[in-house]
Amino acid sequence: MTYLKLNKSDYKLLAFYFILATLWDIVKFYIVDNSILEYIVDIPLFWVKTILLLLIFKYLIIELLVKNKRYILFFILALSSVIFIGFWSLILEFWAAGNPISISTDMSNVLFYKSYYNSAIDIAIPLGLLLGKKYYENFIKVNQIEKEQRETELKLLRSQFDPHFLFNSLNTMDALIETSPKKAKIYVAKLAALYRYLIQTKDQEVVTLEEEIKLAENYFFLIETRFGHSYEFQIPQTDFPKDKYLPTGALQTVLENVVKHNKPSNSQVINTQITITQDHILVKNNTTKESKTDHSTGSGLENVKKRYLLLSDRKVLIEETETDFTVSLPLLTLKD
Repeated sequence: MTYLKLNKSDYKLLAFYFILATLWDIVKFYIVDNSILEYIVDIPLFWVKTILLLLIFKYLIIELLVKNKRYILFFILALSSVIFIGFWSLILEFWAAGNPISISTDMSNVLFYKSYYNSAIDIAIPLGLLLGKKYYENFIKVNQIEKEQRETELKLLRSQFDPHFLFNSLNTMDALIETSPKKAKIYVAKLAALYRYLIQTKDQEVVTLEEEIKLAENYFFLIETRFGHSYEFQIPQTDFPKDKYLPTGALQTVLENVVKHNKPSNSQVINTQITITQDHILVKNNTTKESKTDHSTGSGLENVKKRYLLLSDRKVLIEETETDFTVSLPLLTLKD
């Protein structure tokens, strides 16, 4: 869970808290005239106890609250951890104060009830600071990504309505009407289906894999009809995994990236192969000397990465060699 992973600023915040808390304890020990042994034992004990509780709470929050929604078990284990660690830390503090470790039943009961407050106070402040900071950071990040997602969706829609794209499509259609009326009808149907899909899905965050494949096939037809055999697209398999989703237009963006940044040569066509596994969809195309070399940093692919970040913790992988360019899009499930 990336939103619970500690970063440099989190460690700086914790270090600042520990320094202030330590200085506070030193002043308090000095005022009440504590022994040297209490300095040596109690201050490191505070550090160890607090760090240990932070690690325990981080694990419990991720595994029980976020992943499995087991709220009752979380509170039971969290409370038990606080009491258990607080109890033994009080024993050590009791010993450091010069008292023999010979605890009566009454004393054990007192220590048991005090152990909760002993640890709860120490963990409450740093945990509250971290959670508050994480909430604020992720609130800002989610708002930013949502804004970029809306802009991406609008850009995706506009890109298909781009005057150059429409102009070239109409020219292709005009040529087909004279040379191949039947193919012209198919071309019009494919173009209309592509536009209709973009309009219908512009407000959806994710769409099914089957829908994205249908959109891709329409796009294949338009590009191959327009450029002839300069671009070739292949999807070897016909059976796709069920109940898998992609961010709306993610595959379309990757395919547009292929056409935009790869120029075919007379001796070599741009061949794009789409391979679908249970967890990923791989889009691999060859590159030519005429191809641009900066397509891996294009805004289209960067926007796809950010949309995956908003929807899940899975990452888009990009691999570029001298001859090939591959984009791996994770297939999502609704629980992602």
